[in-house]
Amino acid sequence: MLDMLKKMIDLLWTIWCLLSSSIIILLNLPILFSLSFIFKSKKNNALDYYIRFTSKCILFFWGIRMYFIKKSEIDNKKNYVFISNHRSYLDLFIAIISIKQYKKFLGKEEIFHWPIIGFLAKKLGHVSVKRESQEDREKSYLNLLNILKNGSSIFLCPEGAVEMNDQLINEMRNGAFRMAIESKTPIVAITMVNAGELFPPDKIRIRPGKCINYISRPFETKDLGLNNVHSLRNRVKKEIFNNLKHHYPSGKYPIEFNPKDYKMAIYSTAKKIN
Repeated sequence: MLDMLKKMIDLLWTIWCLLSSSIIILLNLPILFSLSFIFKSKKNNALDYYIRFTSKCILFFWGIRMYFIKKSEIDNKKNYVFISNHRSYLDLFIAIISIKQYKKFLGKEEIFHWPIIGFLAKKLGHVSVKRESQEDREKSYLNLLNILKNGSSIFLCPEGAVEMNDQLINEMRNGAFRMAIESKTPIVAITMVNAGELFPPDKIRIRPGKCINYISRPFETKDLGLNNVHSLRNRVKKEIFNNLKHHYPSGKYPIEFNPKDYKMAIYSTAKKIN
């Protein structure tokens, strides 16, 4: 009975969240479209700022409170390679709000075909990628590298797609670290805690709550060569893992957010022991 009530509350809150965010986006559409056409410079700071404001409004109505723990202040006059762990649909909102400067995102190609969001992503010059295409990955890499060399920041998730397992952080690809070294751009790691519990990637369910985000000190790359890609990746990964471990002492995510077959294995083992 209690479990059914909990599911009903989750459902009603999720409906409210989807409805409120839809209304916010629709109300702000005229302004977003106007800004996208009025300011046609390569760095559309006005549109970038307004999208950040809209994202804050959406999370406010969702009941999600954002807390930031900064290891050092970020100089917003410089450009960076911002990276993060990837566990939730919330990650995009968190990145938009966390990075208080003009930035370009790397996103899967499907997002660029979504109504409204796809248009704005293209208008802002974000970079799409077909993960299954080696040629397209190389093209996206060169686009991001060019963005960095032109003085803008970028954001991407080196884990790629969300992996539904119990690992705090999965294997990271080398691309972000290689381009940071090639362009001599510092890396800033954003550790997102609790996002997967509030908005899990395997179901449409949103819960109110607190989301804690660590902003690391910049990892300098000016004295590094391509032979340092792996060591840089491991240092950044360790930073994120240690932040997550502080909140998940077991070093694992809760069972609820593991694959179904993993859940069944855990539950069946528990039954045998009992």
